[in-house]
Amino acid sequence: MNRPSPPGPQKTRSPTARKRSQADADRHDATADPRLRYRISRRRAEFLDRDIEQRYRRHVERSVARYAGRVFKVWAVMWLLFALTDYYQFGLSATLYAIWAARLLLFFILLGCAALVARRPALATSGVVMTPVTLLTMTAYFGLYFVSPDEHIRWLAAISMVVIVELFVLLPNRVVCSIGVVSYTVLGTMVCVALNISETTPMRLVILAELLTVPAATGWMAAVRFETTRRREFVALEHARKEIEHRKALESRLRVQARTDPLTGASNRRAYAGAAEREIRTARLAGQALSFVMLDLDHFKQVNDTYGHAAGDAALVITADRCRQVLREGDVFGRLGGEEFLFILPNTDIDEAERIAQTLRRGIAERDFVNDGQHFSITATLAVTALREGDEDLDAVLRRADAMLYEGKDAGRDRVQVA
Repeated sequence: MNRPSPPGPQKTRSPTARKRSQADADRHDATADPRLRYRISRRRAEFLDRDIEQRYRRHVERSVARYAGRVFKVWAVMWLLFALTDYYQFGLSATLYAIWAARLLLFFILLGCAALVARRPALATSGVVMTPVTLLTMTAYFGLYFVSPDEHIRWLAAISMVVIVELFVLLPNRVVCSIGVVSYTVLGTMVCVALNISETTPMRLVILAELLTVPAATGWMAAVRFETTRRREFVALEHARKEIEHRKALESRLRVQARTDPLTGASNRRAYAGAAEREIRTARLAGQALSFVMLDLDHFKQVNDTYGHAAGDAALVITADRCRQVLREGDVFGRLGGEEFLFILPNTDIDEAERIAQTLRRGIAERDFVNDGQHFSITATLAVTALREGDEDLDAVLRRADAMLYEGKDAGRDRVQVA
């Protein structure tokens, strides 16, 4: 009898792998559900969605860069001013000169960082500048433990508690980077105290650790709250911008709908009447020619009765597209209603208008319309007229053109009438 082989050793994932998997799962959930796209990590105070986080950083990078530049400059000046304290404590000695050299080096490094973030603002929000500079500064600060007497070392440890809060609250850095710097500061402080104070006991180190943990926790909570609040403001701003863009797009569509025919896209009466009024006024003031063309599809009712209204609508749309291909920039194309269209041709004499009308007539007559496998054709009758001295408004022109259309239809349709 075959016995099942014992199961092999199961692979266990490391804590780092589990955290990475959990982070990937959180990001997947945040991007899968639109409601969770703007979720903010409670520990890191950053958006789980990387694209949104990058948009936020680009949004704030200039203001953060300006603030970071001021921080670097003030930091450099303060670091240099403490050279007076060094002189009082160490006098003219090799130790003093070494400390002054370190202070001067760090002074120029801080000024260089201020210039760097001014030229490349994106570096101010990524943590790649603030984090190493802060680590370097804390390392230089730890050096004071090894050259100071015991009574000063206690003061240095007390100052570290204030510095820990400042690392979270005052320095513009990512929370996750600040956590690393603060952890380094706490550990470094305890090591320096243990190495430089002879009567240090394990219990005193435990108490020191507790004292350092309080400002660290307080600073972390303050930083998380501040960064979370700023990101929520960014979310509100993005929603407001999207709402404004949506309303602008809606207003634009409404304006277009208010001035165009929904089926053919031609100008409606309100639009072409206003355009005609402007063109008539311009033509009379400038002494320019102004022509009009009225188009009426022949026997269009038979198309609807034979092939259906859907075929008739499609024929209107195709006819309108054909007309737009012939018209020039500045010409006005409108739908009078049903199968009737109007063309307003600025700075065009009646002969040129007739040539345009003939082009339109031939283009429509030569077009083959197809509906459910059935082919049919449509012709059009057009009337061409020009603005006259006695024409008070567009209605006078339309009445004359309409009468010409009737004459064209009585004469056999598929023709251009000129008057």
